[in-house]
Amino acid sequence: MPTHVVIVSPMTLHREAWRALLVGQPDIVVLGSVGGVLGVAGLLRAGQPVTVLIDLATPQPDLARELKAIDPNLGLLFLVQSYDLSEIIALLQAGATGCVSRDTAVGDLARAIIAVGRGEIVLSPVIAAGALTALARGESVGPSPAEALSEREIEVVRLLAQGFTNKDIAQTLILSVRTVEAHLRNIYGKLGVRTRTEAALWAVKHSYGPEE
Repeated sequence: MPTHVVIVSPMTLHREAWRALLVGQPDIVVLGSVGGVLGVAGLLRAGQPVTVLIDLATPQPDLARELKAIDPNLGLLFLVQSYDLSEIIALLQAGATGCVSRDTAVGDLARAIIAVGRGEIVLSPVIAAGALTALARGESVGPSPAEALSEREIEVVRLLAQGFTNKDIAQTLILSVRTVEAHLRNIYGKLGVRTRTEAALWAVKHSYGPEE
């Protein structure tokens, strides 16, 4: 199933540029582009996972909250000027699913859009561990698992905490993407969490984050 994208930017030329860039990308369907939150709801289609690509001069956590209020299942991918830790943390706390630099290559941006549409966290490895660690200090993400994670599940959740996508995890551990997805379902059940972000935060909080 292709990933459906809505582009949000107050600048008309920016919206048209992103649309032109993404229309030719495999497995991506551009539903439309709008100048603000109010136009998003009219572009959504029931039952379809959607990534919202957000291009603002300064990323706004309040906008993320407003979009999540429209549909909690939206994947929110923010374009950022730099990987500023405090800025990224604020966006994640507000509901962002990923952040990518404006210097990101087109192919990497397309992969990030697809990953966010699947509910995956997309963060640069440069900042992923620090952002998740900071969030874990202040958030409760479920109880300790009633059942110990297997060695393979520990490997998966450790990579998850580094911001790896399912495809990245599969390539690193020499597994299929479907096998990784199955491991993640088991991990969610054992940890008592519901989302990828909660699992990653749990991993960092309980010393399953990146190895020193």
